[in-house]
Amino acid sequence: MRSVIAVSFMLIIGQLILSPSAWGANSGRQDNVVWNAVSKFDDGRQFLTDGSFLLDSRYAPAEDIPKKNIPPQSVQRLLDSKTDHDFGFADLGKTPTDHYLAPGPIQLNRIYVDYLRKTSLSGTLRFKAGGQYNPVLILDGDKVVGVVMPMKM
Repeated sequence: MRSVIAVSFMLIIGQLILSPSAWGANSGRQDNVVWNAVSKFDDGRQFLTDGSFLLDSRYAPAEDIPKKNIPPQSVQRLLDSKTDHDFGFADLGKTPTDHYLAPGPIQLNRIYVDYLRKTSLSGTLRFKAGGQYNPVLILDGDKVVGVVMPMKM
């Protein structure tokens, strides 16, 4: 299962790397999330991604939808990642590099955590994780609404 998730994530990353706008959009904007691609599901959901962070567009305040598309099957595999523990904002500590340390230990990029704190999810958000380098699910109640990839420690 880990290899399927890794391959799915690598497909997303590969598609973004091949997109010329992906590189230009992030240059000089180190503290902002810059969406590079979208995955559109048949049920109407749209997931935005920058290559390391994936979020249901309903939780991304007033964001433009990118033109680059990613197959929903790749995204669904990430949303179905196996987990073994959960945590919330209150469980996060700071690292010496100003990122966040979650139970596991799992290091999360401060840009993504700070972005999530500013969304409508801030009061109900939970994270679910299954390992130090596995995708971390973002939940609104029991509903998976995104994924964030942990940072290497």
